[in-house]
Amino acid sequence: MLFIELAQTFEKMEKTRSRIELTYHLVELFTTTPAEIIDKVVYLILGKLGPDHESSELGIADKIVIKTLSHSSRIPVDKIIKEYNSIGDLGEVAYKFLTERTQSTLFAQVLTVDKVFSTLLKIAHTSGVGSLDIKIRLVNSLINSSSRLESKFIVKLILGNLRLGIANFTLLDALTLAFTKDKKNRVILERAYNVSSDLGKIAATLANGSLSEVQSISISLFTPVRPMLAERAVDSPEALKKLDGFGLAEFKIDGERIQIHKQGEKIELFTRSLENVSSNFPDIINMIKLLSPKEMIAEGEIVAINPNNLRYLPFQNLMRRRRKYKIQEAVKAFPVMLNLFDILFIDGNDTTNLPFLERRRLLKFALKDNRSDRIKLIEQTQVSCTKDIDAFMTKALENGCEGLMLKNPKTEYRAGARGWAWIKLKKEYSGKVIDSMDLVVLGALHGKGRRVGKYGALLLGAYDRVNDTFYTIGKVGTGFTDEILSLLSDRLSKLVLQGKSPRVEAGSLMMDVWFEPRVVLEIISPEITLSPIYTAARDAVNLGNGLALRFPKFSGKIREDKLPEDSTTIDEVLELYRNQFKQKSN
Repeated sequence: MLFIELAQTFEKMEKTRSRIELTYHLVELFTTTPAEIIDKVVYLILGKLGPDHESSELGIADKIVIKTLSHSSRIPVDKIIKEYNSIGDLGEVAYKFLTERTQSTLFAQVLTVDKVFSTLLKIAHTSGVGSLDIKIRLVNSLINSSSRLESKFIVKLILGNLRLGIANFTLLDALTLAFTKDKKNRVILERAYNVSSDLGKIAATLANGSLSEVQSISISLFTPVRPMLAERAVDSPEALKKLDGFGLAEFKIDGERIQIHKQGEKIELFTRSLENVSSNFPDIINMIKLLSPKEMIAEGEIVAINPNNLRYLPFQNLMRRRRKYKIQEAVKAFPVMLNLFDILFIDGNDTTNLPFLERRRLLKFALKDNRSDRIKLIEQTQVSCTKDIDAFMTKALENGCEGLMLKNPKTEYRAGARGWAWIKLKKEYSGKVIDSMDLVVLGALHGKGRRVGKYGALLLGAYDRVNDTFYTIGKVGTGFTDEILSLLSDRLSKLVLQGKSPRVEAGSLMMDVWFEPRVVLEIISPEITLSPIYTAARDAVNLGNGLALRFPKFSGKIREDKLPEDSTTIDEVLELYRNQFKQKSN
């Protein structure tokens, strides 16, 4: 398959503001893509070189691409930099300037999708002495062999800013339609995705095999499983009712959820967003090596601790482990503890179909030889009345926890699903929103005064999984330190779109700038109100009105561990809104 064919589809997608149109562009592409490369096409659509847990960064800076464009177009570097500063997208700069190349340099070789993908992989995997020169030569070879349209998207892929508005669930819809012709089969693909976290593998299985083969995709070591998610309850009576009067209560810790994969001495750690963070926690890995199971996939919460009393510390302390260098110094400076709470696989056996109570027993068995005080079972108790829950809540808060997780002992592990089998419960504040919300940044207004040159108010959105769409719920401009604001402005500037993402429903709301929905922030608010401006849950409570946050404030926590699709949902927002009235009536 020629890369120009893929570039032409990318061009159509870039100009599309409708999620439905995007889906049909994808269906058309998949039905014409050779089966042997369809996995690579899927990865490239997502701007990656493999599934999330394996995809490598290319390590190419803007200045390298600028020099390459200057060499290929014979345009001075300073002129390219000036245009880049004006446009803000080197892909668009390439498209503009490479029209001036001579015909003799154009199409030095015909680019195929396979050639582009393999060259990008070489760039990503090249390291050591002289690696930068090799990477530059590989970048040169791609750009010198490309047409202006191809070069535009090659540059975007190299710099990691291919922003087509395509998300995993849109891809699942398109793959379902392209290969099964029946959208009802989406549930089969989604289940396979939840246990494999690999859309390329699913596409290749469909193209080369059958739907039944997709159905047989199962959990496997070193392939992270998408985590099971919880609903939230307003108070202990509601939680107990959802559990039919009996459940298991656990501490809800303000840490980072981690999935552990162990096979002998090989151990890898993945976040809930499927990022491999093994290098950040060598101390935890050394402790896991001593556990008795030869094979294991378990889940736990890593939390920063005070080494003198093992008391839990806030989430921000843990984030200091997120560094590429001087890891051993970080290990000493910021000690952590692993609290295990579930097991998905042990010694060749998939345990996800077992009741939670049985999984807890197996997890306890897996820790029978544990000699470390830095790995333990998360504290748990049985609850059958609100008095039990409230007493354990008090204990959790005294231990520095956020609240409780309440779990149905009879339910299996539902990868990627959110439901009342698991319920999160935080401390109650009568008449106020009782829980923080994890919301996605969709757009921004330019800053004024002290914030000139940075983004001022950020537009926030909640997620609707059914429509794979983000709906607006308010703007936040408070709670940011200058340091955090600079960090966010830098990160968001790399996600700028020419217009609103097709996955965002904003009504008539206008912003100075729109972003690809990727950054998740923890937001607190005293109240949720009706709004004629914002689109979250529009018409669900009152015709013509959506829901909005009143006086929202950034908590200080950027949810690095969460995918946008794991953010607070519209259903949760509605539940929080209705619970306000329950609290006031009590």
